[in-house]
Parts: sequence; structure tokens; C-alpha cells
Amino acid sequence: MTSPDPERPRVPPTETPPAEGSTSAGISHTEPRRAWGPVPLTLIMLVVALVAVGLLAMAVALMI
Repeated sequence: MTSPDPERPRVPPTETPPAEGSTSAGISHTEPRRAWGPVPLTLIMLVVALVAVGLLAMAVALMI
């Protein structure tokens, strides 16, 4: 493999320097990720259903 600049000598690769300390360096265990529970999902679905019914009612009211 040749260097793009013939006047410049090739430098051998060196080791990658060590990375800085991470934010989880002092933590012995990771926090478990929690999934959505049944109550928040039910509330979200209720709000979505109410918005859909309201939009449908507005569309019907405009047609009358």
C-alpha cells in the first residue's frame, strides 16, 4: 500500500488511547427496563378512543 503523498513517510499505526470513564463506571448492576403496565395502556387507549369518537362526531356534524 502506498501513501497518497510520496514525499511524506508512512507512520506506523499506534495503539488507540484509552477511552474516558463512562457514566456507569460505579454501578454494579444496570436498572431493569420496565414495560408499559396494563393501567397506563388502558388509559392511553381510552383517550385515543375518545379523540376518535370526537373526530367522527365532528365529521358527522359537518355533513348534516
